[in-house]
Amino acid sequence: MAIDDMVTELRKLAKVVDDATKKIGELKEPVKESSESIPIAQDGISDIIKETEKAANNIMNLLDDINENSSVIDKNLRNLIGFNPVKKIKESLLNLKDLNQKNISKILDVLSILSFQDITGQKLYKIQNTLNDAKVKLLKVLVDSEVEAKELPVEKKQEIYGKFNDLVSNNQKMEQSDVNSILSELGF
Repeated sequence: MAIDDMVTELRKLAKVVDDATKKIGELKEPVKESSESIPIAQDGISDIIKETEKAANNIMNLLDDINENSSVIDKNLRNLIGFNPVKKIKESLLNLKDLNQKNISKILDVLSILSFQDITGQKLYKIQNTLNDAKVKLLKVLVDSEVEAKELPVEKKQEIYGKFNDLVSNNQKMEQSDVNSILSELGF
């Protein structure tokens, strides 16, 4: 291969590298915006989990109270029926007792149905973890592209990568303040 051919190939390669660098640069702003939006979504999901759990617990407590009241009503109705009242009153008391038993049964059904909250909470936690994983990946792309694009001393690069690795190694939700700290070191 002649020198001119090699120079031509090197120019083509330099253009490909330059184009790739520009494309990575174009990704920086959307990645940065995403890394700022994800924590907002995670916080919203956390709030939803807390509020639905609180509401479900309140409903369950109220239903427990109603169930206890219904048990007292049932006991009192049995006592009244035990006095052997006249036929019309006895029929009425038996009817009330039957309706009360149906209400107790429905309360138990509602309590069972409320178990959806636990399933919903689990699904929301999975979504929250997925968002955190996406945030980690987006931050890694941003850190990698910025560390390589900037002419930083090796020690500074190692420090930034060390902070990033510490941040993502504990497998917990990243705090936005930690993300902001890394981003500020990269000039964002």
